[in-house]
Amino acid sequence: MLSNALQQLDLKTLTGLLYLLEERHVGRAAARLNLSQSAMSRLLNRLREAFDDPLFIRTAQAMVPTAKAMTLETPIRQMLQKIASLDESYAFSPHSSERVFRLQTTHYQAQAYVPAIAERFYQAAPHAILETSTLTEASLLSPAQPRVDVVLCSEYVQVPTYFETKLLGYETFRCLMAKDHPLARQDSISMDDYLAYSHILVTMGGSGWVISDSVLGERAQERRFALRTPYFLAALETVGRTQLLMSTSGLLPERFQEQFGLVMKPLPVAFPDIRYFIGWSKFVSQDPAATWFRQLVREVATSLIPYPESVRDEGEI
Repeated sequence: MLSNALQQLDLKTLTGLLYLLEERHVGRAAARLNLSQSAMSRLLNRLREAFDDPLFIRTAQAMVPTAKAMTLETPIRQMLQKIASLDESYAFSPHSSERVFRLQTTHYQAQAYVPAIAERFYQAAPHAILETSTLTEASLLSPAQPRVDVVLCSEYVQVPTYFETKLLGYETFRCLMAKDHPLARQDSISMDDYLAYSHILVTMGGSGWVISDSVLGERAQERRFALRTPYFLAALETVGRTQLLMSTSGLLPERFQEQFGLVMKPLPVAFPDIRYFIGWSKFVSQDPAATWFRQLVREVATSLIPYPESVRDEGEI
């Protein structure tokens, strides 16, 4: 246990002892510590009391440290160096990193962005590990989940209050159908056409609230969901194989349009554009590795999203 006198010593006082050991002169040590000579003398008196030792003996030539003072120099120097290192950001090198970087995203954004993210990631960090998991409305709140570095989500996913978010951009909603669907031959579809066929709903595993219901108003009850699934690619392929319709943003369907035999039409009612965000926990805001990773994810996503947010500040996020 530390004595009461030792517990009262602060970093400046211990730094003063180190300067006295190096300079062997009160005036020069005081100048390095930005103290007056009288204040430095009072500091030395506190040190003598704390360590119960004179620490320095004044001679005609200099101040000579006692044996006690000499034994204190190395541990105090090491302690002050360790404390100083707490204020230094560690250097992060992607190329040599073996860290696990964790990304949570929806199925849609995983298919839309993760392949391109992985390509850039392994070019820069060949020895690191990229781990992705499915984002739901509850996953970020689960204490059992490992800490996540980056989240990709839409505005309809509520993130915890201790997360920061930044807008990536937005996409427009389209109506998807098979290329042999009866409506595929029409230039436009009416509301009656739209509601005459059953639909597919891609679920988020959350409350069950459907975004477009508020747009359709009273006619929302006329729409029938014949298939509900959390798997976006499965939904897209099902559209191409059936007479079901699907309303969704257009980036990913365009990529699989030819493969699954899809046609995209404007919706019969103005749906609000869907906004997409990047998010990260405040716990990793200042971590250089996490900062590098979310900057990479942001750059890839904004290069792919149809309507990227104009970035006024290109600094780090």
